[in-house]
Amino acid sequence: MDNERSIPWKLEQLYLSPRVYPSGRNSPEGIYSILYEGLPYKGKATRVFACYGLPETDGKTKIPAVVLVHGGGGTAYEEWVALWTKRGYAAIAIDLEGHVPDGVPGLHKWYSHSLPGPEREGIYLDCDLPVEDQWMYHAVADVILSHSMLRDIPQVDPERIGITGISWGGIVTSLVAGIDKRLAFAIPVYGCGFLYELNNLWGRRFAEMEEATFAAVIRQTEPSAYFSEVKIPMLWVNWLYDPYFDVRIFGKSYVHAKNGIEQSGLLMVHDLGHSHPSGWKSAEIYAFADSIVRGGEPLIRLGETTAVDESTVNVSYQGAEASKALLYYTNYEGDWHACKWQTAECELDHANRIVIAELPQQASAYFINVCDHNGYQASTVVEVRLIS
Repeated sequence: MDNERSIPWKLEQLYLSPRVYPSGRNSPEGIYSILYEGLPYKGKATRVFACYGLPETDGKTKIPAVVLVHGGGGTAYEEWVALWTKRGYAAIAIDLEGHVPDGVPGLHKWYSHSLPGPEREGIYLDCDLPVEDQWMYHAVADVILSHSMLRDIPQVDPERIGITGISWGGIVTSLVAGIDKRLAFAIPVYGCGFLYELNNLWGRRFAEMEEATFAAVIRQTEPSAYFSEVKIPMLWVNWLYDPYFDVRIFGKSYVHAKNGIEQSGLLMVHDLGHSHPSGWKSAEIYAFADSIVRGGEPLIRLGETTAVDESTVNVSYQGAEASKALLYYTNYEGDWHACKWQTAECELDHANRIVIAELPQQASAYFINVCDHNGYQASTVVEVRLIS
């Protein structure tokens, strides 16, 4: 972080491994449940519930690791940790609202423990409080502290730790990516920045804020404030029809956080859905992490869309070989959430590593999805086209 810029968090404090306590909770074999010390909340001590796991190793080779950040209604999911440990990563999942993952099955009603920090209330409903009393402030701090704890585990390579988060966790992930410079990669799913530009409940909430409050949120705890500080590869994953985070601000977040980082990418998935299991299922998430911290094959990387003439566009690609490409197009009429997307096959010029798309006359907005020889996909940002 630029030394001239003032941020709410004291990173020198958060970069220290927090004190850890037993949780008193039984977890599945190979998963360890703990509480660690969070920041004080309204003058009182707090603790954060987390579960972590380690893969089997030879004891000699340091392993990569990942921080897992849940979304709204979620908690520290043990099955999410297990997905990563089976792939050779240490993983820690944390609860950001003072809960433990016990409660009414299927209703996401989690029990609170005795030393919680703030619970999230709606969309920035606590933004008139001092920043140190706001949920987002504590969520970011808790995530950075969990990263610091991972770095202190002897088996973990501190230079190969990434982060991924879902929905609200994606917002927190995209915010932390510009703050915690020790991370190796970040993968926000659904959640992003520029939330105040949304044409839905998010945008309406920001419109309700007093001018001074709005400015403070944008400056201190909205992810877009920190995108210019991102120095790590990021993979942005979203559902094409996501009801909360539309394709426009998602692509804008990717563009503003790219900062010339070659490995960063964007993926818009047609049939993803919006949930925690959906948010951690895309194979590209794990392949991207492997490509950054385990020497895996890089995902296909797309350039910017270039107009050849009024009805033809090209996009170049690097890295893996392309096997198929689809043009997604729609008759955009001012509401991204109401768009009905259609597809058309694109031509592949393998010799020049270019994808060629012919735009239907009614295509007022479009993007291109390219699939590589491993079946992994990448997307261009959505382009709006003026139709005469």
